[in-house]
Amino acid sequence: MGMRRIVLVALGGMIACSSSSGGGGGTSSANSPQASIGPITVAAGQEITECIVIPLGNTEDFVIQGVDVSLAPGSHHLIMYQTGDPPQTTPFSCTPFSNIAFGTGDTPIVFAAKEQESFTFPPNTGLEVPANTNVRLEAHYINATSKTIEGHGQVTVHGVPKSQAGTYQPVGFAFWGTINIDIPANSTASTGPLFQAGTAGRHLMSISTHQHHLGSGIQVWESTASGQKSKQIANDTDWANPSWTMLQPDFAFDGTNGLTFDCSWDNTTTQEVKFGESALDEMCFIGGYEYPFTGLDFCVDGHCKDR
Repeated sequence: MGMRRIVLVALGGMIACSSSSGGGGGTSSANSPQASIGPITVAAGQEITECIVIPLGNTEDFVIQGVDVSLAPGSHHLIMYQTGDPPQTTPFSCTPFSNIAFGTGDTPIVFAAKEQESFTFPPNTGLEVPANTNVRLEAHYINATSKTIEGHGQVTVHGVPKSQAGTYQPVGFAFWGTINIDIPANSTASTGPLFQAGTAGRHLMSISTHQHHLGSGIQVWESTASGQKSKQIANDTDWANPSWTMLQPDFAFDGTNGLTFDCSWDNTTTQEVKFGESALDEMCFIGGYEYPFTGLDFCVDGHCKDR
């Protein structure tokens, strides 16, 4: 079974739930286009993923230089993609991460897994979006409380029209990880150090991590070669509050160096836990922005694609 098929099977196992949802919208100011989704009603104990497609509101080719994200409590993640799909302002059920994993043509612009996040790209870099871009907002909610919550997410991008941007390096997204996760009941487990080489000529600008509620930590190092840990760039022990660190200086890939990462879990349940998108499953992913952008840099267990 190929890597794409393995990931498809794993990501397809969402819990089926009903929900009552509001719409979303985008607003446009000269240098700060905005998109939002919600309110989305999430019942106690419910897990859902809802999407909308809306105009970002940029009337010119635009270069994103910074991002602000605001998520309501109960948000597991929010992803904003550039898409060629027509607007669909009524929220619809969707499969999380599928647009990253399967090369649908949608390109991730922002990935957020904490309630508040703001960052600015380094000088002379920026993420390009064409005029009149439509964006897909993918909102995954897990309500672990005993009361109904109202999910909401908002992304504001800051930048300038491309005509005013001057010379810059185009930015894109890297997303690496493993699906080889098997955590016995009532036990701890770790992937051990895993190494992924970067693409020669690219520069990693930021790093973030992603686990589910049994995650006890992800460590990430810059490595000159497999098995070497020259500099730790992430040490996240709270799965619900992952870092989003801008690297200073950025990490230049030469085709042999890359990142080493190690994910660990504490399975306090009576069930074996494996890879999957549901709150009952687990994940081990690292990601960040890199330049120059030539397509989504997606690697799972050493199998990479660039689109």
